Amino acid sequence: MLRPSRISLNAIRVFVLVAEHGSLKRAAEILHVTPGAVSRQISSLEDMMGVRLFRRSNNSLHLSETGEAFFQQVRPSIHSLHRAIELATGESRAVNVQAPTTMASRWLIPALVDFKKRWPDIKVSISTHDSIGLRDAQPADLYIAYSPASDPLPGGDILIEDRCRPYLAPQLLSQIVDPSDLSSIPALQSTGSNWDWTAWLQHTETPDIALRFDNAFDLDDVAIRAAIAGMGMVLAPKFIIHDDVDAGRLCALPQSPEVLLGYYSLHMPEILNADAKTFIRWLKDSV
Repeated sequence: MLRPSRISLNAIRVFVLVAEHGSLKRAAEILHVTPGAVSRQISSLEDMMGVRLFRRSNNSLHLSETGEAFFQQVRPSIHSLHRAIELATGESRAVNVQAPTTMASRWLIPALVDFKKRWPDIKVSISTHDSIGLRDAQPADLYIAYSPASDPLPGGDILIEDRCRPYLAPQLLSQIVDPSDLSSIPALQSTGSNWDWTAWLQHTETPDIALRFDNAFDLDDVAIRAAIAGMGMVLAPKFIIHDDVDAGRLCALPQSPEVLLGYYSLHMPEILNADAKTFIRWLKDSV
């Protein structure tokens, strides 16, 4: 029986890189070796373990069922090992942050101006996604995830509460005879099932109102821009659109209450490098 101690840790590190990027070539570029050297490491690991970790066909590479299970088990340990080495050696590196697209583009990225003034030598890389919950496709040091208030995501620190109300362009509001008649105001859809509008109506005790959705968008940010253009009212938290409110491009629908619809939560590994810790302290102080 093969003892785990005989398995090459470097081969496992190479395997994790290939699995994360789905490419021998990309893993080779990161490791500064040839794709052939990466391929040999993978083949050696498979031979030592006696299993096939990848399925190969037509120049494509996909994890096998066994490979996927192995990847999910070893990936967190490999990343923790890297962070432990960086922490012990004091090595500085970029802080990689994953965040929802609208939150990143309309709040986090503008706020980074302050961070860069304070710590100009720390490079921050941001990747975005449009999904609810944690997204594992792209490894990062810190994850900002969104979850509905009805189904909060466990294991994270709440960073910002998503308290929403309808906003619209002042020129559109001036054309509305009765702002309390929600069914007369075009509403903008930015979620597939309109769960946000449904939850808002339920919390305001008006669940039977039939909103008129003339336009639908796949991103909150796009729906906000449509609201600025006067196309309808959008459901949004103040921290996301405060610049547009201050500039007079948007205003709150009169007498409409704020409702807690969800949470932006911060998720991080147990071991962090010094730069990531600095970023987290700044992030929490900025909200």
